[in-house]
Amino acid sequence: MPREYTVVTPGPVTAVDGARAAAEVDPYLGLGKLWKGGGLQIATDDGLVLAIVRSTYVEDPADASVLLGVDVEAGSWLTEAYAPGTDPVSDAVVQALVRNTGGRVVVEAVPGGPRPATAAPATPATPATPATVSPSTTNEGAGA
Repeated sequence: MPREYTVVTPGPVTAVDGARAAAEVDPYLGLGKLWKGGGLQIATDDGLVLAIVRSTYVEDPADASVLLGVDVEAGSWLTEAYAPGTDPVSDAVVQALVRNTGGRVVVEAVPGGPRPATAAPATPATPATPATVSPSTTNEGAGA
């Protein structure tokens, strides 16, 4: 099943960053340009390992924080990466990319599924008021 990653970095992720991350994981991974330079393809002889899309500057950190569910600092860049499956090589390349760029993976998800945050959640603008719940009787755990 395919995977999506969203990475927050202090600067744009370049093709050199992607190449360095790939070489750190496996020096025999191949590289290719996507969309006339709009992305980088990392592959083995068997097929695609990871596609990294050109970085986007975060113009409104508050909006980005709400969309991603984690704090996004002013001056950050967002980069998306896509893997065709749950290959550990894809994960390793993303982790090397994050380590080499001083970034962090904030979303790692399966398309169409839940988008769990893998970093600290964003601080809410207003503190939540705890809900009052009346105790109720259930049959949970009761055997038939």
